[in-house]
Amino acid sequence: MLALPPLDRDDHLIDVGAGTGKLACLIAGGYPCLGRVTLIEPNRTKLERAESRLRDILPDAKITALCAALGEGDELPQREASLVTVGSVLMPMLELRTGPHAEGLDWLRAALRELALMLRPGGRLFDVETLAPPWASGGPDDPVRRLHMLEMMSELERCGLAALECVYRFRDRVILRVSAV
Repeated sequence: MLALPPLDRDDHLIDVGAGTGKLACLIAGGYPCLGRVTLIEPNRTKLERAESRLRDILPDAKITALCAALGEGDELPQREASLVTVGSVLMPMLELRTGPHAEGLDWLRAALRELALMLRPGGRLFDVETLAPPWASGGPDDPVRRLHMLEMMSELERCGLAALECVYRFRDRVILRVSAV
């Protein structure tokens, strides 16, 4: 919360992989004047719970719930968000994919491009992730795996995001902050 930019009536939060809304509700509690929130979650039951919880916290905000997934070609918002949050979505989804690491990276790159497109100029992306342990290794033809910090930062830059910062790190758990170009 301390690293987030100030959020007010004109701001739009997009919470990707919203689950039951824990992260969006935490942010909404800290910024009760937040004007607009979009929840993106492929599990409809979780999405409905998140939307209900958020409406209780932000009764005056415009709240949209999209049943969709990253990197799958779903129709997602573009150039709207002043803040996009991703709470432990990218690395678990990457790791759950089957096949070689190169195919997993293709999915990750598509997902990161979609995230970058959600941001309006000056917008920020906050990504909460559990990265690969130090001993994880493998090339493009090896099984898919989580990324190390430098690999993840390289992929974020590749998709057009800039000003990368690690605003929190404890072992393999990180919060990365990046800006729209």
